[in-house]
Amino acid sequence: MTAILATTLPIFLLIALGFGAARLGAVPPDFISGLGFFVLNFALPALVLNALLGQDFATTFNAGYVAAYAGGSLVVFLGALAFFRMLGRTLSHAAIASLGGVASNSGFVGFPVASLAIGAPALTALPLSMLVENALIIPLALGLAEASRGDARPVTRMVADAGARLVRMPLFLAILVGILLSLAGVSLPAPLDRAIGMVADASAACALFVVGGTLAGVGLASLNTDVAWIVLAKLILHPLAVAAGFVLIGGVPAGLMAAGLILAASPMLTVFPIFGQRFGLGGLAAAALVAATAASFLTLTTVIAMLPTGIAAPPDATPPAETADARLTGVGAGFQIVISAPGGRQ
Repeated sequence: MTAILATTLPIFLLIALGFGAARLGAVPPDFISGLGFFVLNFALPALVLNALLGQDFATTFNAGYVAAYAGGSLVVFLGALAFFRMLGRTLSHAAIASLGGVASNSGFVGFPVASLAIGAPALTALPLSMLVENALIIPLALGLAEASRGDARPVTRMVADAGARLVRMPLFLAILVGILLSLAGVSLPAPLDRAIGMVADASAACALFVVGGTLAGVGLASLNTDVAWIVLAKLILHPLAVAAGFVLIGGVPAGLMAAGLILAASPMLTVFPIFGQRFGLGGLAAAALVAATAASFLTLTTVIAMLPTGIAAPPDATPPAETADARLTGVGAGFQIVISAPGGRQ
């Protein structure tokens, strides 16, 4: 429990820094918007690209895990999408809210907790979950949100325009290029790789600062029950759906399943408010992130306590990131893991 608190406390400290800076007038509202633009269009794409290039999916890929995690995530996403539409929310509102219900903060919260509780399987589960989120869930949510702009147009034109806007987004291009280069086994030149890494390293702190700054301008009266529904979907329904997927598909190693459940029970990605900001939902997304991160202390503790005996890592076990002398920088939609071992990517 202390380890979970130690993992989530820095998140709240950075959010509090942004909140205090904005509330005291140390930074203007335009600065918060500009910083959010930087994270969404520069830092986050760099982080995702760097993360994907560092993976060898040929050796870590587990079809059963990907199918279960993707299936469970899709069920909750589509269910939440239909639910929010029934409540009268716009398609963009429903799509972004549903994204918050299934896209986990795998790198910044899920992986550190899973590596302490499970050990080595966490290192395998992380890139597979990230693959599902970045190649399926995030493009689907953003595509639907973009499609809602101009609902009066013919469906075919609306889909075409949304697709055109999506492929121009730096994040989507980073996902596409990262997967293709990773599968091809291509490595970037060292200077370019280092430059991308430097930009990527700025994503976590900047995103959390934006969350705090966004919250400073949100009045409690402007929030609604959507925050509670998003948190419920993320911390309860998502891990339950992923667990059901593991049971239905079968064949996934117990340790890998346990790591996947911990990742699914983590709060939503740190840049969720950045996505929300693009569609005028920054305040709602920021409030949901803070609430889910605080409540995840209970859900993660519960999931770990329910793990079968023998799966959890021994108390004196060294987390896999330290065993491989790895460095992990995580933020929501992506992570960066560089293994400084023979043959590893520097």
